Parts: sequence; structure tokens; C-alpha cells
Amino acid sequence: MKDIEILSPGKRLRSVRKILGLKQGELAGDRFSKNYISMFENDKRSINVINATYLAKKINEMAEKKGKEVNINASYLLKNEYDMANDKCKDWIEKVENNLDMSGYEQNLNLFKVLKLSDEFGLIKYKGRALYLKGIHSFNMGRYECAISQFLEAINFFSKEDDYIALRDGYKSIGIILYKKNQFKEAVIYFKLSENAALKEGKIDINKIDEIRYYRALCHYNMEEKKIAKNIISRCTHVDDKIRELKEKIV
Repeated sequence: MKDIEILSPGKRLRSVRKILGLKQGELAGDRFSKNYISMFENDKRSINVINATYLAKKINEMAEKKGKEVNINASYLLKNEYDMANDKCKDWIEKVENNLDMSGYEQNLNLFKVLKLSDEFGLIKYKGRALYLKGIHSFNMGRYECAISQFLEAINFFSKEDDYIALRDGYKSIGIILYKKNQFKEAVIYFKLSENAALKEGKIDINKIDEIRYYRALCHYNMEEKKIAKNIISRCTHVDDKIRELKEKIV
């Protein structure tokens, strides 16, 4: 998979030049010598903002003349390998999250690429997110044990980043699986962890907290602990149909 290969700025310059079928001297123009371009491409000389702006403009002009679809900006020649890997991971994650029509194969391929680059460049945030999304995919396919393992691994990375929103969702997802498996006592543990994480968010989402409390109350109700269930559900401020129905059952 060529798109997971992260090139240095100089190698990126060389790659674009070769795509356009240009010689170093042609790219150099009146501003640089052929040797200067060679030093850029071999990373023996850094490309600064002024040079990157010139080279990007030159490349785009020559691409247009040749009728080739190459359109780069100066940042493409300035970003280091870490930043490029970060951009790629962000793009792949967003594609999976936003494209509901994406096939399972495409989802897994994008997430595989994220995991590979996040390992190589220490991108903890994206590794956690990719594992969480793999867990969601496994959950939707009914592979619950696999999903729990993936959620737990994701939670490990979320905790390193103090990402309380992600922790909230990760714990809640495990709780829902355990609830579906009628493991109510174990589910309550994860719903409590989810609620604790939700309460640590910078901006508390009361609707999310109420949803977690609903599941906690439901678990206690199924364990015939109606007093505890009633206490929990009474703390919900946003009453939707499912919360109203549970309240009526408990009373």
C-alpha cells in the first residue's frame, strides 16, 4: 500500500517532479541550480517557506501545461514526516466516521492503515480511535467478545490522552454488550465508569449522562433491585420515551 509510505519533504519533491516527467534543471528554472534541487531532494538542504512557495507554484504551473492532475501547496513541501502521518490518519478516521455507505472491507483497510502509521509515529490518539471504530464494527457484526477486546485496548490509549469523551463512549459500549449478554452486574461497573468519565468532560453533555443512567437503572431493574433503579432513573433530567417507560415499570 503506497499511501502509507511517508516521504520526507525532499522525497516528496522528487516524487512530484517524476510524476510530471521533469528534469531537475527544468524544475530549477531561473531561481535555482540543478544542484540546488538535488540537495533539496536528498534532504541535504531544508526547504524553507519562500522556496516551498516558489516550487509549489512552479509545479502547479507545469502540471497545468502538461494536463496532469497535480495541485500542491507550500505546506506539502514543508511538513515533516510526523505531520504527514498525522494528516493521513486524521483523513482515514474521518472517512470511516462520516461515510456510512463504506463497505466493511474499506473500513477495515482504512483502520489498518491508521494502526500501522500510528504505531510507527506514536500517534496515540488515532490508534485509540481506530481500535474503538474496529470495536463498533465488531459490535455491529455481533462479534461481542472481539468488540470488548478492541474497546478495552482503545480505552488504554484514551486514558493516556485524558480523552474523557472517548472514555465515556468506550466504557458505555462495553456496558451495552454486557447488558445484551445479561451480565447485568458486570455491565453496571462499566456504566459507572462511563458516567464518571462523562462528568469529567470540559462541557458536560447531560443527555449522554442520562442515557448512561438509563442503562444503569435498567441493569438494576433486571437484577430486581428496584429501589436502586428508581434512585438512578429519578436523577435523569431529560425524559424521553424509554426513560418514561422504565420509570412507569419501576413504580
